[in-house]
Amino acid sequence: MNKEDFLEKAQKTIDKQEAKLGKLKEKVQDESNESIDDIKEAIDSLEPKLEEAKAKAGEIADGADDAWEDLKDSVEAGWDEMAGQLEEGWDNLTDSIKSVFS
Repeated sequence: MNKEDFLEKAQKTIDKQEAKLGKLKEKVQDESNESIDDIKEAIDSLEPKLEEAKAKAGEIADGADDAWEDLKDSVEAGWDEMAGQLEEGWDNLTDSIKSVFS
């Protein structure tokens, strides 16, 4: 995988998570019960992770191509771990949502 392919993969992950959070924010915006507060707290915990992912992708995009080649394996592994944490956080959040809205 080259740097451009990696950055495309990273951006797709970021866009997917941002879209999910945006939809969820709209859904719970006017709610006020305790469960909704828990969901809002979970959203707040995911947002910094997304910002971190964006910053990391930006660093990679701005880095020199030769540095990319030297760091490629560790960068990809780190990104996969970060993406996994975002997915896990999302899964935990959706479990909470199901209990509230079902």
